[in-house]
Amino acid sequence: MPLSSLLSPGQYRKLRALYHNSRAAYVRRFRSFGTAEVQKAYLELGVRAGDCVMLHSGFGRDTGFTGTVDAFTDAILDALGEDGTFVMPSLAYRGAALDYLSNLELFDVRKTPSMMGLVSEFFRRRDNVLRSLNPMHPVVAIGARAEWLVSGHEDAVYSCGPDTPWSRLLEVDAKVLFFDTSFAAFTFFHHIEHEVSPKLPFPLYAEPPFDVPVSDQAGNRKIVRTYAFSREAIRRRRFAVFEDELRQCGLIKHRRLGNTEVTLIRVRDAMSCAERMIENGRYFHDVSTDSMYAGSDDRTEGLKEG
Repeated sequence: MPLSSLLSPGQYRKLRALYHNSRAAYVRRFRSFGTAEVQKAYLELGVRAGDCVMLHSGFGRDTGFTGTVDAFTDAILDALGEDGTFVMPSLAYRGAALDYLSNLELFDVRKTPSMMGLVSEFFRRRDNVLRSLNPMHPVVAIGARAEWLVSGHEDAVYSCGPDTPWSRLLEVDAKVLFFDTSFAAFTFFHHIEHEVSPKLPFPLYAEPPFDVPVSDQAGNRKIVRTYAFSREAIRRRRFAVFEDELRQCGLIKHRRLGNTEVTLIRVRDAMSCAERMIENGRYFHDVSTDSMYAGSDDRTEGLKEG
């Protein structure tokens, strides 16, 4: 019998508040850390000045970081230096893009908020941060390669395909960091999906493509054509299979930082691993011929966008 059924609503709220306050006090006393520890952890994971780094971040209340969101971002920017490039996903939706695009009236690159967490949205609002003009998988970036990274995204009908920020991350062998979020947030997986899609026995994309109204940095409106992932492709994803292979190959690096875990992977390592799997007939989608298959994988939640 759950504890909540034995207590009145008021008692239950007080008990929850006591638990969260006690946990917060414990984290502040024993699991807290600052910017110096952030930079040290990333250095140990292999981040170097001049790198191109993409960050996925949860930044929960019990993370343990003692500073602000901006201070956290600055710690990484300082580590990358003037020649580095810092990138984050800035998708404006959660769930399936088919639903999002079907109801979207306008994607405004200046004003449409990021739904990829607090750090991503704060970063989007910073001075000199650029955002790619794509309604499905936009990124925000700052640094030496930022303009090159985001340019022309509006011309790509496959938002994670060729000539997009996602393919360019591969060109520069970007490193992807995960802070206070699971590895299932690995949005670069969608570029890998696109690259292997000719070998999949089902369509990766839904037909027809969407013609989406967008507004650029100058306030000019245009139409961007983009494909969304099919519901069947979303349903058949088996990201856990891919994640397990990456871990077994030692390609995912970890560090404990305060009350959270920090993870890093290089995108070329991820792509090479995926190519080896496909060559050996091992897929990270369900490829059964049963078109009614509707299984699930609890590690695909972070990949259902699209």
